[in-house]
Amino acid sequence: MNTRKVRIKITLTHHLSCQARINGVKANLLIDTGASNSCIALSQKNYFGIREKGNPFEAAGAGEDKMKAILAHRCNLILGRHLIGQQSFVLLDMQYINATLVKEGGKTIDGILGNDFLRKQRVIIDYREKKMIF
Repeated sequence: MNTRKVRIKITLTHHLSCQARINGVKANLLIDTGASNSCIALSQKNYFGIREKGNPFEAAGAGEDKMKAILAHRCNLILGRHLIGQQSFVLLDMQYINATLVKEGGKTIDGILGNDFLRKQRVIIDYREKKMIF
């Protein structure tokens, strides 16, 4: 089995992030073990060429009440030099998250790699080497 390693950054807000490509377009993703699902900002849907699937539903957001969300599937995901393949994401309004990050001196993000991805890929976070290993 080939071990894949992807460089991660620890942001000014003490979050973990990585660079990715979603459908061939560069993306800045937060790595969040506490997020149940991987997400992409709804405002970035057209930028990444994402098509919605199914009907909108309500999802719990970070620090807010329920918010409208919709599923996006078959998004081509690349992390570092590694083709991950098809990944599903939840599209939701991430303005609150990005506003909080900027307020704390950080940069905005395009999305979140959540627990669904981390568990499926059996990701190990190596803080010393600043790498995501899977």
